[in-house]
Amino acid sequence: MPDDTDTASAGAGADPEDAFALIGNETRAAILRALGETPHEGVSFSDLRSRVDAEMDSGQFNYHLSQLVGQFVDRDDDGYTLRSEGLALYRQIRAGTFNRRATVEPFEIGLDCYFCGSLVEGEYEDGTFELTCSGCGHVYAHTQLPPSAVEGAETDELLDRVDQYNRHRMLAYARGVCPICASALDTALVPAEDVWSDGSDRLDVFVDLDCGHCGADHFLSVGLAVLYEPAVVSFFRDHGTDVTSLPHWELEWAMTDEFLGVRSTDPWEVALEVERDGETLELVVDEDLAVEARRS
Repeated sequence: MPDDTDTASAGAGADPEDAFALIGNETRAAILRALGETPHEGVSFSDLRSRVDAEMDSGQFNYHLSQLVGQFVDRDDDGYTLRSEGLALYRQIRAGTFNRRATVEPFEIGLDCYFCGSLVEGEYEDGTFELTCSGCGHVYAHTQLPPSAVEGAETDELLDRVDQYNRHRMLAYARGVCPICASALDTALVPAEDVWSDGSDRLDVFVDLDCGHCGADHFLSVGLAVLYEPAVVSFFRDHGTDVTSLPHWELEWAMTDEFLGVRSTDPWEVALEVERDGETLELVVDEDLAVEARRS
């Protein structure tokens, strides 16, 4: 097996720009794809070369492979395998994130805008799926998705995917964990006028979730931030509904501040009321995002 110990040490800890430049070469990208087909199985040098290009000179192939070792590829007695970084990149390539384009023309999702009554439509373009009011333009969902997520999907299936994917990210944010880098978040209640996003003036309060590590800064309505609170889940279950499977944009109490009251801003305290079959669940949220629930 060729000796690439020196290049392995050189590749480890490379700058992000240099790391991505490594896979700009067609042969190196092909190596990642070949290893990605059996990500947890060691592949010998000769077998890997035959998978990529059996006619390529052995020295030339070793040069390209050695550029990946330490950053995207590991080498041990069992052969070559993808590191976690390489596997993540391979999956992005398979999803078409970097090299494919897809479009989904606007379609109705069966929801009337809570603010103006117009139809809300779904659309996918340039890697972004949006749910937007056709009248006032309010954005109900803005989600980055690879083309593979929408290619060949029926609209109902696509909406379900987007809902569950967004819920997955919102749950991490609401629990104080960055879904991008898994670092701890700084969280705070902030007035809507301090939020820059389009349509923020239609709400009164946001939960600001800021990651000091990767720079992610996300805003949730109070309703979306408490969507998985045990009191909320059990309240809906007691009334025959699984709130975790309902499209979150169909929950008016979570998408608007119609049912939210600000009790204090110094310190912050807000109260959200959720009604179901004549029973009301009141959720009192303080500035530390601690929740106290009462039924009446």
